[in-house]
Amino acid sequence: MGRMRNHLMWRFVNRNPRFRRLLLKFLVPNRDVDVVLFGSRIRVNQRQEIGYVNAAKLAQRSMVWRDESSVLVTLALLLEPRDTFIDVGANVGLYSAVIARAARVYGQMKIYAFEPNPDTVRRLRETLRGENVEIFECALSNRDGELEFCEAAGSWAFGVKSDANVFQISGRTQRIAARRLDGMGISGDSIVLKIDAETHEREVVEGAEGLIRSGRVKAIYLDGYEDRSLPAYFRSMGFGLFDGRELRPCEPPHSLLAVHRQHLERWNRKLVYSTASAS
Repeated sequence: MGRMRNHLMWRFVNRNPRFRRLLLKFLVPNRDVDVVLFGSRIRVNQRQEIGYVNAAKLAQRSMVWRDESSVLVTLALLLEPRDTFIDVGANVGLYSAVIARAARVYGQMKIYAFEPNPDTVRRLRETLRGENVEIFECALSNRDGELEFCEAAGSWAFGVKSDANVFQISGRTQRIAARRLDGMGISGDSIVLKIDAETHEREVVEGAEGLIRSGRVKAIYLDGYEDRSLPAYFRSMGFGLFDGRELRPCEPPHSLLAVHRQHLERWNRKLVYSTASAS
């Protein structure tokens, strides 16, 4: 039924612009509305920009288009040619694959992808085949050793069994090698760190503390977090807090982006200098 409807729409509406315009005139209000695309609010006319309206509706029904696409835009805006991007919980490599496109232009950009699930790593390697990305099949935590992982009840999420009730399920578990990030020999003095660790965020951050205290970490993005003390911790380490999807300063949101103040001040100084030079 869906295919037949789409065929009829293409046959009688899309191939007939005059009929399509007439149909829109009767069915779609001629009014301005706000929609959200890639984390930005856009004012559109429901009738004249119906493509944007439809895209926004589709995005709201998909977590990838609603949430992750906007975060990708935010991280891409933060990255500079000599930066290092670290993808913790890389999954099949959406973030690493997109950022790797920048590395094709900026030859000095470094990218590291970490994924603990052996099954997912196979797809991650295929995603990033031919890209200059270093892949690690291990978990990150606050100590070197092993962690017990399992799938969450009712989903395919893969996380540390002891972290939250969502991972307290019976059945097969896996012992996965775990490392501290600050002991991995990460290169670069300007690091953008993305963490999607399925309730294990605090331990990943603790394992990166050597990098954070050294001043090498420019920004940290958490795709959700269980430990509500993390925002205060980031502030104490000199970071300002933003909404990762909209890049607005705010109180701790679910989508948490921490940007170090030394970089915010550096960007502001460059902006002031550029403005003064132009005048």
